[in-house]
Amino acid sequence: MNKKIIIVGIVILILVVLAGAATIVISQNKTEENENNALNNTNNTENNQMENQVINETEENATINVPNTSQGNIQNTNVSNSKKSLVIYYSRSGNTKQIADYIGEKTGSDVIRLETVKTYPSDYDEMLDYAQEEQRNGERPEIKNKNINTKDYDTIFLGYPIWWGDIATPVYTFLDEYNLSGKKIAPFVTSGSSGLSGTPSDIKREEPNAEILDAMSITSSTLNNYKSLTDNWLSKLGF
Repeated sequence: MNKKIIIVGIVILILVVLAGAATIVISQNKTEENENNALNNTNNTENNQMENQVINETEENATINVPNTSQGNIQNTNVSNSKKSLVIYYSRSGNTKQIADYIGEKTGSDVIRLETVKTYPSDYDEMLDYAQEEQRNGERPEIKNKNINTKDYDTIFLGYPIWWGDIATPVYTFLDEYNLSGKKIAPFVTSGSSGLSGTPSDIKREEPNAEILDAMSITSSTLNNYKSLTDNWLSKLGF
């Protein structure tokens, strides 16, 4: 009888011990699960904060970039609308051409050479006779240059040789075909010895609504010094 009681007691004790152990394991599992949940929640919170920070930074950068782009467009527009100077000239022998090219180089001007449809005689004396006949008949030789853009320029350097005391006739053609009202015209002239020959007044007659600036004359005796003469002239004009 006593043995049975002892065995039963031992069995009950073992069951109690096992139940206690099971309770401890379950408690530990719940504790670990709670800790894992808490850790996951913390990680999710940190991830959300990082994502929000990235979004905010992206939006901030976008907000900064917009006005910068807009400002750049405004600056480019201002540059494209700025006025420039233009060199237009006629040259048969090349003397006027070298001065025109030099003016273009010094002022950053665009340069256009007028060309006639017909060819003038290569001999100088024959050319003068031909030009004199044109002047007597009031002829205006046709020029190849069509639709020259003058509207984007406020100053026009106009170059020409003197033929029989007057503007070379191809330049008269240009003045007849284009309205230079409101422009500033700066004449530069090449000649044997006759100088300006009063031609700035002729330009004023052709273009009454233009402002005629001080003209420059280069003769055969001063041609070798055309660069220094041109520099002085441009300086007086404010270039």
